[in-house]
Amino acid sequence: MNPLLAIYPRAVLSDTCCAAEDVFCFYDEKRRVYVAIPKEDITPKEKLLLESFLTPAEEKGDFFAETAAAKRWRQFLLEEGPVPDVKEPRVRFIHYDLLGERDWEAFTEALRHFWPVSYTVVRTGRDQGVIVEEEKLEAPDPDDIASFVKVSECDFYFRVRFFIGRYYGAGERLRLHYRREQQYFQIGRHHLPQLSTLTAETVFPAMLSEESRDKLSALLHEEAVLLFQKEPELKHTIQTFIEHNSNMSLTSKKLHLHRNSLQYRIDKFAERSGIDIKTYRGALLAYFICLQYEKSQ
Repeated sequence: MNPLLAIYPRAVLSDTCCAAEDVFCFYDEKRRVYVAIPKEDITPKEKLLLESFLTPAEEKGDFFAETAAAKRWRQFLLEEGPVPDVKEPRVRFIHYDLLGERDWEAFTEALRHFWPVSYTVVRTGRDQGVIVEEEKLEAPDPDDIASFVKVSECDFYFRVRFFIGRYYGAGERLRLHYRREQQYFQIGRHHLPQLSTLTAETVFPAMLSEESRDKLSALLHEEAVLLFQKEPELKHTIQTFIEHNSNMSLTSKKLHLHRNSLQYRIDKFAERSGIDIKTYRGALLAYFICLQYEKSQ
């Protein structure tokens, strides 16, 4: 940014968009700052050059107009800022991409009409962002979010793709979970572009065939530590359950556990991980997490 200010000494940096008619306003997405330059200081060729690495403000309207809560979350997730205050013990991230012709106003209006619980939208790029949502019973499930995608196309005329994250305990490690889910989302974008709602379970089969062993191991290790480090016996229970084809009776006999005790552990795992191990994809992901934890011990 310093070289730009040296070339345009009358340029002004600001956290908000400048709407004055005698300036061109751009947004630097890397540094997250607006740059207002007097129109008389820029030639047409220079304007084209600036637009190659800065976003013209007129293309995005009120892009990055943030609430105080959104700013705190953006600073935490992307700039190593402090952990924002939350009221509930757990938080999840629902990552989104706006597709095709972008319509931010339609997207925010649809969210206001649809989302049944309070949320904060954090914009992380021109077309991307994350919905931060504290855990509530009324929170939308994957089917609800898939319905929202259909409604957005039919009634609000925009397209969106979501990666539905899991609930995590509030705290500093949320930043780590956010970054891991961003990797899952990136893999899903590349390998499953036909899907409009993604989860770790839906992305994982593609990871097995397409991603490097080191990258896959690193992601699974993070999951394994999160789920089993404080309770390694839970890993043995879940692995045994899957290896016995999700049969409660056989697993109970193998582990010498009462069925109610086994069900309690399975429910605990489901609540902690957000993974439904009674589905094929959920069981596949959970089993590889178990194997990774076993390998790391």
